[in-house]
Amino acid sequence: MQHSDIGATGDGPAALRDLILAQTHQGAGVPVLLRTSPPGPDEVEPFGADAYRLQVALAARLLDGPGSADAGPDPETRPESGVLAGRLLERPLLALNFHRIRGRNQTVVREQLTRAAALGPSFDLDAPAHPPGEVRVLVAFYDGFARTAEFAADQCRRLGLKALFFPIFFSPRSGRLLTDADLAALAKVHEVGWHTTSHVAAADVDEATVQAEVVDPFRRIERVTGRAPRIGAWRGGTRFDPTKLGNRALADLGLTRLVSNWSVEGV
Repeated sequence: MQHSDIGATGDGPAALRDLILAQTHQGAGVPVLLRTSPPGPDEVEPFGADAYRLQVALAARLLDGPGSADAGPDPETRPESGVLAGRLLERPLLALNFHRIRGRNQTVVREQLTRAAALGPSFDLDAPAHPPGEVRVLVAFYDGFARTAEFAADQCRRLGLKALFFPIFFSPRSGRLLTDADLAALAKVHEVGWHTTSHVAAADVDEATVQAEVVDPFRRIERVTGRAPRIGAWRGGTRFDPTKLGNRALADLGLTRLVSNWSVEGV
């Protein structure tokens, strides 16, 4: 999902956005070890660019193995990273975030999903509490492209993975989007989450657009799947901010979780 507000250099929102966009454009899954609990008082900038880089490095080592050249140096050797790394690895939640998967990328995506499935059970909102030391795997497919979802559902069925699908309902880009019937079929096995109508960010929602971008897609998913969405994500991977109108609308609708670039947190 990751295309937020990081770059290989710099620490500001624009640098963070550039790094995540570069990751997304590689055409494979973006691994990141997500938080599921609030940061401790000893953490400095727990939701900044450096934290995101560490969470990606930890996820890459977990997914690829410490001997992999792609995993890079051990992030836990950095003293300033030890506190966060320890908390993330206590109950690891490995996310693999996908957008459009093109044919030329399907082989590497299959390999990623196969490695992820071998690490532990799927993230599931109905699962018992996450025990210490157990890896759980959150596989998410964003933006609702039908060919991607069809490929993803087939691979997840083969591997026994339960995934999250975050559809939009209008896109200026080419490619068929999931229909209501497609979403209903996916919901029988997977979790269908909320992701706006036309792929907007939380900061873009105002009184004139909140109905169309937030309420309407929420109600549409509820109608076609038979269950209101329980988890959602904004374009840009931003965290829950109650000062934003769209987030207040989601809370009123009953959404219970929001996935960001750093975390799965309660609404």
